[in-house]
Amino acid sequence: MRLWHRFQDGKAGEAFPRITDERSIERFPQRRAGMKILLITPPIRTWAWPNIAPLGQEYVAAAARMDGHHIAVLDLNAERGGPWHGTEVDLLSWACRRVQEAVLEVRPDVVGVGAIITQYGVVKALLQAARTAWPTAQYVLGGGIASCLPAFMAERLPVDVVVQEEGEVTVSEVLHRLEEGSPLEGCRGTVARLPSGQILDNGLRPSVKTREEGLDRLPWPLRVPWPEDQVYKRNPVGHLNWQSKWTGGAPMAETPFSASMIASRGCPYAARACDFCYAAYLGTQYRLRSPAEVVDEMAWLKERYGVRYIHFLDDLLLTDYRWALAFAEEIISRKLTVPWGGTCRTNIVADDVLRARREGRQSFLERCHEAGMRQAGYGIESGSPAILKAIDKSGQTVEKMELAIAETKRILGYADCSFMIGSPGETEATVKETVDFCKRVGLQPEVFFFTTAYPGTTFWQLALDKGLIRKAVDGVRGPAADDVIEEYFLRLGEQGEQVRTNFSDLPDDEIEGLARWAVSELNPAGSRIREPHSGDARAVGAAQATL
Repeated sequence: MRLWHRFQDGKAGEAFPRITDERSIERFPQRRAGMKILLITPPIRTWAWPNIAPLGQEYVAAAARMDGHHIAVLDLNAERGGPWHGTEVDLLSWACRRVQEAVLEVRPDVVGVGAIITQYGVVKALLQAARTAWPTAQYVLGGGIASCLPAFMAERLPVDVVVQEEGEVTVSEVLHRLEEGSPLEGCRGTVARLPSGQILDNGLRPSVKTREEGLDRLPWPLRVPWPEDQVYKRNPVGHLNWQSKWTGGAPMAETPFSASMIASRGCPYAARACDFCYAAYLGTQYRLRSPAEVVDEMAWLKERYGVRYIHFLDDLLLTDYRWALAFAEEIISRKLTVPWGGTCRTNIVADDVLRARREGRQSFLERCHEAGMRQAGYGIESGSPAILKAIDKSGQTVEKMELAIAETKRILGYADCSFMIGSPGETEATVKETVDFCKRVGLQPEVFFFTTAYPGTTFWQLALDKGLIRKAVDGVRGPAADDVIEEYFLRLGEQGEQVRTNFSDLPDDEIEGLARWAVSELNPAGSRIREPHSGDARAVGAAQATL
């Protein structure tokens, strides 16, 4: 029985054997007829040390191994070792050469690539290089880059199958069909290129259900083929590098070993997501693993890898206060001592602080701190009520933000908050509101991101309607055909690098100047502003905005 047989409309039946710790892998021998699969991890954020293992690929690898397939890995992000000091041309040349060497060595039946949209250019180059060297394989694309515009990716990239949203169950069925030589028509969760060249969208697969009905039945990430010991656990993440991440987050001798994991999928606000956020890339429903299941994996990571910090990569980890309290109790009752951190939302934290006072109990933030929580990440985005409304930051008010940040600083010592500038309605006055807010609550951000349109978000369609995608490419507002959209993706980098889709009525240079002014106002060392996602520092120009 293949993994995909176990799930009907996202719901699993009775418990069945699955991959969890390393010992469990032995239950799933590789079949002689199983397919040879090469999973490629493209380089990402090459200005920094590689510190986050590709969990999506590790989950997919576990599903494939449970079905008896043979797994090989080419992790180009880990192979670069540290920050890349050469040119982008040199990086791409090296990466393409390594891909061609790998496909000729492994001779895979299937090549899988996972990525996010900012990696579009490198993904296209790697796929072209691989296909040139080894054209007989089936090429499969996954991750956020696949889900955000699946038909576009199937048309523009040399792939045979695009996997939408969650990958484990869908990939299990895709591999089963490919192994048997069955057509991909009707394989939900995929966009497929048919032998005729036609692009067929098979629609979405129902999301895996919550807790014991679904997520608890999936395997844990198959970490063994990836260099967790040699690379990822040695490079700090989350709480361990929150002060040094803009300088590359270099490992230090005293840095404890760290690892990443996820406890939930989706976002409780996905049905009405923040306009800038692609919250539905793992499905529109918010689902959680059971607290005991999450703590089991945490305990194993500590035992197997010796990690002394775990960072949760969930879009929103602590959203259900009952789950958060149960999670904390599970950790405390089992006497598991491993610090951890993850994402929260200020309105949820603030509401629980008030609720806890009424009920005469600890807030979930207090209890989670007793259970090892050391970092809370908040997407504040703006201190202006008008901007919060304009970006549909549902439920988040300035008053709740102030309460949540005050409690977070009292309990954890600091709050890890992000901001962005250039949303609809942004003015000098709204930026000043954000700066004043930061001063009131004692935040000193090093970086203000620029509001950027990504496919799959509300702002993507708005940017198309306003002609901003074309403007980012050739400087002229207007409609964006697919060639223009692809050029936008090829140039797309990190949010803090430059203004790309300025939704305000201010000129781009004024938005950039306001961002630098905000940092210089709030950061005591602001005479030299750290360039986000590069590590470079430069002086604040005299001509930048002042208020």
